[in-house]
Amino acid sequence: MQARSVAGEAARNLVTGTTRALWWALAFVVLVGGLAVADARVLVRVWQDADAFRSAGAAVQTLASEREQVVDGTRCQALSGVAGLTGAGALRPGAPVRAASMPSSDLTVWEVTPGVLDLLTTTARPVRTATGTTTGGLWLADDLAAALGASAGDELVIDDGRVRVAGVYTWPDDGRDRVLAYAAVVAVPATGTFERCWAGAWPVDDDAAGLLYSATSPGADDLRLGQLNSTRGSGYDLSGLVDARPTAVAPAAAAAVGLVLGYLAVRTRRLELASALHARVPKPFLTWQHLLEAGCWLAAALSVTAAATGVAALVGSPGPYLGTWATAGMAAGTGAAATLIGTLVGVLTTREKHLFRYFKER
Repeated sequence: MQARSVAGEAARNLVTGTTRALWWALAFVVLVGGLAVADARVLVRVWQDADAFRSAGAAVQTLASEREQVVDGTRCQALSGVAGLTGAGALRPGAPVRAASMPSSDLTVWEVTPGVLDLLTTTARPVRTATGTTTGGLWLADDLAAALGASAGDELVIDDGRVRVAGVYTWPDDGRDRVLAYAAVVAVPATGTFERCWAGAWPVDDDAAGLLYSATSPGADDLRLGQLNSTRGSGYDLSGLVDARPTAVAPAAAAAVGLVLGYLAVRTRRLELASALHARVPKPFLTWQHLLEAGCWLAAALSVTAAATGVAALVGSPGPYLGTWATAGMAAGTGAAATLIGTLVGVLTTREKHLFRYFKER
């Protein structure tokens, strides 16, 4: 028999409903697609927890000396280029200033190198940023900005003139060090000595955090290494949590489900198959026919599953969309491959000599 005959028979079975394509496709979407969507949502939850960990400043390692300024600003800032660290910068207390709109108290000022402003964008969630670079002007904590009635881009009148408000950042009371709460931050060149050195390490690496000691002066003592926020634990093993997620078995489970679906899709038509074999239809013809039929309804089911998994991987996810979608989509891929294998097994295990038994069991 020719390939055109095989394709024609498969098309007729699909059109007439003999294949029951709609029902098998629906079963695939519900069972295998459900596993893929569930895996996507678990992965999104892992990314959300990781984002909350970083947003709280728990991934920022700190080195501080309360007695004197022993941190070399240049060396601390240079840690930004070290593998394992996502950014680094130094801080030191600046001269307090007094704003005209709050003349009764001085404003706490911290001088920071540009790397600290980069860390603020990932841990302090800037709520308003003036147009331009992060250099020049003051960054205000949101509570202080509200008290001063100032917004990003405004000019603030202080005791020695006017200064531009470069941005406003949030500094919630979530367990993080309160050093930048209700404070003004100004960027300065990374020259001279500072009191503190901060560095973001993601994924969290205790060994990378130890590099902060290289930014201090020789013989410096009374140094404290810690986290900006220790309330969320000392580490976050992102890769370990992804590997240990409860839906990590979704591809294997989807393969088992697909194998059963493909086998059942053929076994429910075993009388038809045995009759065709009795009529001297070659088994290779029947094998390719059923594979084509299964491939058609699988293509439709995979399209719906891929779309649903894509939506599940996108909604509320702060992590990499394509990576989440591809990882969760492995369940759909293995399920589809197993369905074709199940179809093949179903055809190959159907025997012409069992025709009478199939007839009695119908």
